[in-house]
Amino acid sequence: MLTNCHTLILRKLLDHGSEPPAEERDSYLYNIAPDNLPLAGEFSPRETHRFAPPPGALDRHPKLIWVKCHLAVDNFCHYGTLEKPENSIPPNGKQGYTYRRGEGLLPLVEAFARGMGTPLDQDTLHYLSHILVEIAVDYAIYADDGTVPRVLRHSQEGMSEGQWAEYHQALSALYECAPDKVARARGGASNFYGAVNDFGYLFLTGRTKIVLRKLALPFSEENTQRTEELILRAAERVSDYMDFIDASVGALSDRSTWGGEAPLESGAS
Repeated sequence: MLTNCHTLILRKLLDHGSEPPAEERDSYLYNIAPDNLPLAGEFSPRETHRFAPPPGALDRHPKLIWVKCHLAVDNFCHYGTLEKPENSIPPNGKQGYTYRRGEGLLPLVEAFARGMGTPLDQDTLHYLSHILVEIAVDYAIYADDGTVPRVLRHSQEGMSEGQWAEYHQALSALYECAPDKVARARGGASNFYGAVNDFGYLFLTGRTKIVLRKLALPFSEENTQRTEELILRAAERVSDYMDFIDASVGALSDRSTWGGEAPLESGAS
């Protein structure tokens, strides 16, 4: 799932309101690190979607648990389980919310791709449909509750120097790299989408880049406009997204079932 979805789930898990306590704001940045860091180009999604900390790292840097939480949510939305199945599952066999809901978007995505001159095979069609569900849910969350994206924005703007230093050290320990590499990548979203202050632009126009990149199409004005229309139509069909949010919170509420240093891996998308 994308940032608003992860943020809303974590906010409910931590029982935070629209303004989380200052000392816990950084939790939201750890939580989106697997998706955010690769946008800067120095980390690969495969690298950041694997949680296998060195012994003692989680004790020294306890907020790394929210990186693991991200991976558990990804697995839940793809497979319906907190852990990734051992055996590979084809896109049309995955049972998580994004793939099940994506089934209903297959005709919409197929018509869109054909109209853009990029017909898709069935696996790619299912894959892109689940991506569209993720984008549509993130847009719907923003449209329904504008406080959700502000949680993350305020977290980024309100971090103390000490919190940033700890963030760099913690993720460098997890990913076994220099802290400077984490520091360079922490602005990954701005690197990919541009320095955007307009949430409406970010969660609609900005997200068209994900679809167009998957289809290897240019980010032209016409292509962007047609993809915006696709996202808006998809957003009308994910009105049940809070069922997924609540189910995720329920599945994660007992941290003993997924916390700790035990390794966890999720798909990169």
